[in-house]
Amino acid sequence: MSNRKNVLRARRVIGAVGIFLALPFFVWLPLGMLESVPSMVDVFGVIGLRIPASTTVAGLLIAAIAFWET
Repeated sequence: MSNRKNVLRARRVIGAVGIFLALPFFVWLPLGMLESVPSMVDVFGVIGLRIPASTTVAGLLIAAIAFWET
C-alpha cells in the first residue's frame, strides 16, 4: 500500500510540474491581447512562437499523463 501512495504522490508532483511549465505562457496570451505585457509575437517573433507553444503543449501533455487514472 505504501508503494501505491508513493506512486500517486510522484504522479501529482509530475502533474503539478507540467501545469507550472504551461502556466506562464497560458497566462501571457490573454495578458498580451489586453496589452498589459508585450505580445508573444513582439518578444519571440512569428517564427519563434514555436518555443512558447511547444513548451505549453509539452507541459499540458506531461500533466495529462500524470493525472490520467489507470
